[in-house]
Amino acid sequence: MSKKINMVIVTYKPNIPLLENCILSILDTIDNIYIINNSNNKLNIRIKNDKVNIIYLEKNMGISYAQNIGIKKSLKDGASFILLSDQDTVYPKNYLHNMMHIYRDGYRIAAIAPLFNDVNQLKSNEGFTKKTLLGFKYFYPNNGQHEVFQLIASGQILNTKYLKDIGLMNEELFIDWVDYEWCWRANKKGYKLIGNADVVIQHVLGDKTKNIGFREVGLRTPLRHYYITRNAFYLALKDTNLDFLHRVALFLKSFKYVLGYPILSKPHLKHLKYVLLGFLDGIMGKLGKLDDQN
Repeated sequence: MSKKINMVIVTYKPNIPLLENCILSILDTIDNIYIINNSNNKLNIRIKNDKVNIIYLEKNMGISYAQNIGIKKSLKDGASFILLSDQDTVYPKNYLHNMMHIYRDGYRIAAIAPLFNDVNQLKSNEGFTKKTLLGFKYFYPNNGQHEVFQLIASGQILNTKYLKDIGLMNEELFIDWVDYEWCWRANKKGYKLIGNADVVIQHVLGDKTKNIGFREVGLRTPLRHYYITRNAFYLALKDTNLDFLHRVALFLKSFKYVLGYPILSKPHLKHLKYVLLGFLDGIMGKLGKLDDQN
């Protein structure tokens, strides 16, 4: 497929060698790369290439705001597809070739994404998500392409043909649940989301994990736990792209953040403070950047 493909990488105080590995792993097969730096530090990358464009925001404006800047730049470039990426994702050889064959005219595919293997967890892959009658269910394919309910952002390739109808990323969420909320909008409008289990990316989805009996839980900073908790409750209560039963399921599931994060993460009281604040802000509909965040 000869249509133009751009890449948008959102950075926040990145590890420069990891960022360079990310860029080099895709550089030969991408048309343009927009790096949106969400922090005030200068990115001293050693890669000198006209494809690589760095945009400095000077302060953290949130992942959704930064992604939208890169998406708008790509739309202005005339890109047909946009690869969204984290700053530390390294793409396997022939990534775009092995992904783009999924797109076919007439199939109304809004986005495609690979399978992820979290290097911090023991299970073979992170799986994909299906919508069930009363909630959501993970499944863990070893190969093939599968229609799914939601996709994580890194490695996801958006079809710009449908962006005007679906819309851009929700900037009020700031970070966390941004990718899922966009997918729910796409689903509601009848577009397809495809997970490609034939392509696997090694990735770090959390700062660390805790093994609880038969499952592992990804743990992050107190601030990230605030956003995860807040946005989960807000979307469960307010997002009309989910039907009522699925909003109830999400609401009930969200209590595991309130209970689990403070118990599993140290310092316990600090995590408790942030998840309780996230719970309150979520049910009150208070979004955007947390006031006491640097």
